[in-house]
Amino acid sequence: MQNVSRRMKGSSLWGIVLTAFIISGVAACLNGCGSTSEYETAVQERDTLSDRVRRLEAENESLKGKLQGQTSTWGDRIIALDESVQDLDAQLQAEKDAAKATRSLHDDLISDLKSELSAKEVKVDLMKSGVRVSMPGEVLFGSGSTKLTDSGREMLLKVGAKLKDTNYQTVVAGFTDNVPVGGALAQQYPSNWELAGARAARVVRVLEASGVSSERLIAVSFGENEPVGSNDNEEGRAQNRRIEIRLRPVE
Repeated sequence: MQNVSRRMKGSSLWGIVLTAFIISGVAACLNGCGSTSEYETAVQERDTLSDRVRRLEAENESLKGKLQGQTSTWGDRIIALDESVQDLDAQLQAEKDAAKATRSLHDDLISDLKSELSAKEVKVDLMKSGVRVSMPGEVLFGSGSTKLTDSGREMLLKVGAKLKDTNYQTVVAGFTDNVPVGGALAQQYPSNWELAGARAARVVRVLEASGVSSERLIAVSFGENEPVGSNDNEEGRAQNRRIEIRLRPVE
């Protein structure tokens, strides 16, 4: 009985050890298997995150490049717009200066020709394109003639003295009424075109002699075209027989 008891006790102890060993092995196996699965999952997540980070970094670099390109483009546009504004400002200032100079010339002519203006021998107008000085044909020339009167020459010399130191294009335009040129004068000037042109040329010579540069002088003939009065009466025809000096700023 004692031997049997001793054998039972030994078997129980050995069973306990074996059981513990099995349990420990299973636990180790279970722990080992669980750790391996979690590790592989973590590695996959890490790799996935790494790929996302690389994609995001690539997208970020691409966006940076686009932004830099757009910034450069807008910068160029801003510079171009700024230059355009500066050009417009300079152009506007130049126009203001030209308008101021033109008004000053107009006022000076009004002052210098005060007596002629009072006698209605001349008319000075400020125009958008410059200054216009109008003189009746009878004040400058004898009837049916291209020879200047003394008073007409004196008035032209006053105008020339004011223009010689300015940078204005000077267009001298001759006008007549619609009465055909007759008599001996018609042999030299067959039509009002030739008569008006000859009178304009005569005025140009006087202005040139007074110091106005010939490079800025132009003589043109309008003949009986562009009347300012009616050709049906003498008063209107007298208004149409005229010389206009058109002064235009040179750009």
